Parts: sequence; C-alpha cells; structure tokens
Amino acid sequence: MSAAHRQSRFGQLRFSQQGVILTLLLVFVALLVLGPVLILIRASFAPSGVIPLETWEFTLEQFKALFSSSSTWKLVWNTIKYALLSMAIGVSIATILAWLTERTDMPGAFVLRVLMFSWMAVPALVVGFGWILLLNPGNGLLNVIYREVMGVRGYLFPLYSFGTLAAVTAIAVVPTAFVMISGLLRNMDPQLESAARVHGGSVLVVIRRVTLPLLVPGLFSIGIYMFMAVVQTFDLPLIIGISARFPVLSTRVYLLSSPDNGLPNYGFAAAFGVLLLVIAVGLMWAYLRTVSAGEKYRVVSGKAFRPRRIALGWWKAPALVFVVLYAVVMALPLLMLLWISLNTSFVLPSAEALNGVTLDVYRRVLANPVFLRAATNTVILVVSVATIAMLASTLIGWFTTRPNSRIGKALDALSFAPMAIPPIVLVLAILLIYLRTPLYGTLWVIIIAHSTVFLAFGVRTMSSALLQLHSELPDAALVSGASWLTTLRKVTLPLVWPQFVNGWLWVFAHSARDLTAPLMLLSSTNVVAAAALWNMWQFPDLPGVAALSVLLMGALMVIVLPFQIYAARRLDAG
Repeated sequence: MSAAHRQSRFGQLRFSQQGVILTLLLVFVALLVLGPVLILIRASFAPSGVIPLETWEFTLEQFKALFSSSSTWKLVWNTIKYALLSMAIGVSIATILAWLTERTDMPGAFVLRVLMFSWMAVPALVVGFGWILLLNPGNGLLNVIYREVMGVRGYLFPLYSFGTLAAVTAIAVVPTAFVMISGLLRNMDPQLESAARVHGGSVLVVIRRVTLPLLVPGLFSIGIYMFMAVVQTFDLPLIIGISARFPVLSTRVYLLSSPDNGLPNYGFAAAFGVLLLVIAVGLMWAYLRTVSAGEKYRVVSGKAFRPRRIALGWWKAPALVFVVLYAVVMALPLLMLLWISLNTSFVLPSAEALNGVTLDVYRRVLANPVFLRAATNTVILVVSVATIAMLASTLIGWFTTRPNSRIGKALDALSFAPMAIPPIVLVLAILLIYLRTPLYGTLWVIIIAHSTVFLAFGVRTMSSALLQLHSELPDAALVSGASWLTTLRKVTLPLVWPQFVNGWLWVFAHSARDLTAPLMLLSSTNVVAAAALWNMWQFPDLPGVAALSVLLMGALMVIVLPFQIYAARRLDAG
C-alpha cells in the first residue's frame, strides 16, 4: 500500500472519528439547551393544576390570564424601570473609574484593577445581606449613626424601596462594567484626542467632543448587555425587592414555582418565563446588532498606536476621593458582615463591643452537619461545573472555529443560546424536565443547570482563543501520526491554557455565588453554600449568615485573587 493511500485512509478515519464526536456533541448541547426551552414552551400551554409533561392537552388559558392581568404589565414596567436605572448608575460609575484607570496618571490604578477583578467573585447575595444590616430602619448601622449625629428620628435611606434596590444593584454591577469599559479605553488610539489638545481644546472639551463620541457605540452595547443582566438578576430582587413590595419578573417566576403556601403553578410560571425569555431574546438581538454596527467606529490604528495618559493636575485629589469613596461603599457591607460574624448576637460596632469579639460563631458553623454537607456539595458542584463547562467549551470551540463546518456553526449558535435565556427561566425548565426523575433532588440536577447556564461564556472564551491559532499547528501533529484527541491535548490545549484557566476560574466563582439554581432545585440532600445562606437568613441566624458569608468569600478570594493579581500586573505592564 502506497504512502499516499495510507495517508488518505488515515484522513478518512480521522474525519469519521471527528464526525462522530461532533455529532454527539451537537446532540449533547441540543439536549442541554433546546430541551429546557421546548419543555418551557410546552408547559406554558398546559392546563392549570397538572404537571406539564403528564398531559397532552394544550390550552391558551395561561397566556390569556397573563395578558389580561394588569399586574403583568406592572411587573414588566417594574423590571424595565429597575434594570434601566441600575444600568445607568452602574455604567456611569464604571466609565469614570475605567477612564481614570486607563487614560490618566491617577496613582493606584493597579490596586483598583485588582479590587475590581476580585469584587466580581463576591456573591450578590452576600452584598445584599450586608446592605440590609447597614440600612435596616430600626438598627442598621448607618441609620443609627445618622440619628445620633443629626439628633433626629427616621433613617438615612429607606432600605426596602425601589431606589435602594436599584442603587445596591448598580454598585454590584460596576465591576463587570468596569472590566468591559476598560477594554474599550485601553484599545482606543489617543491620537485624535492629542490632535484636539494641540488645537487648543481643554481636557473637558476633548472628553466631551472627541472621547465620548468615539466610545458611544461601545458604551451603548455594554449598556444593553448590563441592562439584560439586570433584567435576568434574581438575588437582590429576592432579598430586597419582595420586602419593598417591588416585584419583578424573575421573582414572580420563582414565587409561582416555589410558593410559601399551596401548590406550585408551573403552567403560569412557564407563561411568565416565556414572556421573560422573549424580552431577553429581544435585548440579545439589540446587543448583537449594536456590536456588529460598532465595526465602523474602530479607531485602533496599526504601528502608529501610542497610548498616552492625561495628567490630572489639581483634579488628582478629587479623582482619588471619588475612587476611595467607591471602594468604601463596596467594602462597607463586607466589613459589616465580618463584624457581625465575630459576635454571638447582633451588636453594633463600638469600643465596648470589642470586648465581646469571639470566634465562637465560626466554631458553631464549622461544627454544624448542615454546613459540612453544604461545603462538600459546594466543592463538588463548582469543580464539576467548571470542568464540564470548560471541557465542553474547548471541544465546541475546536469545531466551531474549523472552516466549512455547517454542524460547527449550528453548534456555535446552540451554545450561545443560554446567553439569551434568563437563568430563572432555564432553571424552571430544568425543574420541569427532571421533576419526576431520579435526578430531581440530587446535586446532579444543579450541576446540569449550572453547566447549561455557564456554557455560553465558556464557548465564547475558548472560541476567541482558538481563533488565534493557525490550523497548520494541529494539522502538522495529525500528519505526523498523532490522534485527534492527542493533538487537542498535547498541542492545542497547552497553547490556550491561560484562557482555559481564566474561564475555569470564572465559572468556578460564579457557580459558587449563584442562588437561582440551588434555591429553585433545593432539597434536603443537595444543599450548597448559597442555599444554606438563604435558609439561615430566613431562620434567622444573623451571626451564622455573616460567618458563612465570610467563609465563602474567603474561599473564593484565596483561589481567584492570585490569578487576578497576575492578570492586573500584565495589564499594568502592557
């Protein structure tokens, strides 16, 4: 047999192996993503009072009730108003911080980057608990200080109100928006700004007439993305919005599927889920259109690109004050939780209270069998989800970046779909699928939910990394006799290992901080840290909640912070 013939047969065998794996991967992603969406739509057409998959009857009664109720439109308006205000405040703060960090000579830029990267690992649930302890009308620390200093009754800010919910959410979304906007500013050629300065433009005029117009397309796309993220958020509307009597679509879906009293109304919850899904798909379409239209605004040149920093002059002191104030606002709820965790009962900080500081609460929490079970489940959950999501994302990224692959393109579209599906809707659909199966109530159903939710991020991360690799590298290994999997493991993966690790850490941290899936799919055997926090808060056990929050944040920081410091140093050096 000739060498050419052997190589041809080897190529056919290699193609058939990849074809089988690609087909299996497509089926896997379709079941993971399309299955829940189809089940959700089916459930929305099921009659009331039955399990959706146990009847063939179709009815429009859920949608008739949905669209004929005035409360539906109030929920939609509440959701839009909440997302719009939170996004506007958060993106505005993030833009100022990113501009100071990337385009000026403000000192401490490295520290601010590290803090921003680190704060993305702090669970929103923990932040919300901290703000409740700070702003509680009766004994919140800030309100007590306000009454003592001002000598008046009342409170500084109304905790359970729309304004406070929007403000707390805005503060929570700033780190993510900061990272996205920093990339815009870092890659923008400052020559146009320099030309405007040479022609007599002041700093403020240049910012208003040159910088902002160039950033508008990117800021608009980031604004749509953050608006979509707030529409889909669940943690803060649950712990603050419900008490404030400010319901939104995500909390409505949860309360219908997990009521305090009575039976779940899965059909009506599914109808609300479809409504939220339609809104999210519309926002995703607007986001993608904005990103594609932004091509005409690219201003990064080639070899002439020379980033320069603006000298703040006497503005340096106000800029530092702004940054420090923001850092204090971010740190206050975390410091409050740390203080509460060091006391056996709720005690406000004071000189006298220092005598009662103890680690007894941590000893009690660590000795609690429920905590030990939750900690074990959390470790299994986050490691499994991060590994499954990133391995699947690497395989998907490999096939989607290969030229002339129709199945690869279909796989790419399917894997991106979870970005347009609100987590509360996706988890509701997964609940309906596994409700009458042995997997329901186990940790595996949460692993499936999180793997589906975080798949889109992993695929985007690995696809962008694999696109940078020329096909000659793996082809050379294949021609030399290496199998397809060996080539992927020994050639391709080592080249994209940093992106794989970053994606793994991102999924790891977000799986640990997520409350939606653990709460919607909660049972006595699959309790994880986020669900345990919620249960202790409802009990209530404030010192226990504070101690568990500190332990969760500490564990996440120990794992994530070293990598974030390394990333910030590379950016600072670049």
